[in-house]
Amino acid sequence: MNDFYRTVLNNNIKKALTDADTSSEMKHPYLIGKLREVFIDGLLRPMLNDNYSVTSGKAFDYNGNLSNEIDLCIYSKNLLPPIFFSSKDNISILPIESLLNAIEVKSDFTKGNIADAFNKFSSIDTELVCTSGFHDEQDQVIPYYFIKPHYSLFFFNHRSKNYSPDNVLKIYSQIDKDWENNPLITNICIAGKGWLCNTARGWMHIKYDEKENVHDEIIGFLATVSNDLPRIETSRGTPRIGYYLTDPLNVDILMDGKFVNRPWGEGQFIFSNEHLIKITT
Repeated sequence: MNDFYRTVLNNNIKKALTDADTSSEMKHPYLIGKLREVFIDGLLRPMLNDNYSVTSGKAFDYNGNLSNEIDLCIYSKNLLPPIFFSSKDNISILPIESLLNAIEVKSDFTKGNIADAFNKFSSIDTELVCTSGFHDEQDQVIPYYFIKPHYSLFFFNHRSKNYSPDNVLKIYSQIDKDWENNPLITNICIAGKGWLCNTARGWMHIKYDEKENVHDEIIGFLATVSNDLPRIETSRGTPRIGYYLTDPLNVDILMDGKFVNRPWGEGQFIFSNEHLIKITT
């Protein structure tokens, strides 16, 4: 553990939380947008290297399925690019292959806010499909296992004085039936209270060090988000934008001196998050 590194990060966190408190006191009509901005600039962006970027927006897949708007999307700049990007508003529409971590930022810890985030993440997890990023020497698709986007939840405030990690998980368990062994949301942080993370050893918790005023809960949250990115990115292989833009079966192939359209017959590629199916008729 590097005390200097921790001190610098903890000072950044305290400044970001002060900015968030100021915005809340002003009752700004666009409070959530301001909190999101504070989170990106004060907490998240300093933890990302040049391989990754963060934006608000939606994810979509090669079939045109579109997610709900996500507060923060961490995506790989080495994979498929956004098709729409507004630097002024920091809004993008991202291919699902590039989305590595989706984060919802909430002002207060409530069951309703957890449910809202869970529903958004569930639609991404079940409705959007990744194309294959691996092909053999004959350019045929190789089915493979990849890591889905990770889902994280950050709260700036917990109004109840009776905070406990057990109560947080009790509330979450009412929303996610797989909360214990295979939770959808694996990274939950409540600023000034604590951080819960689901690992191979189960749920773990680190609390805010009130005595020393060290935000170990936010440090742990940010470290986990950052640590996971390279592993998720590598699992995606080299996805091809052509699956979004063209029909790989509707091509002319030179056969016996003549170009033949659709030499494999009528059909289409169908991807799923479990395997690839090539259908021909």
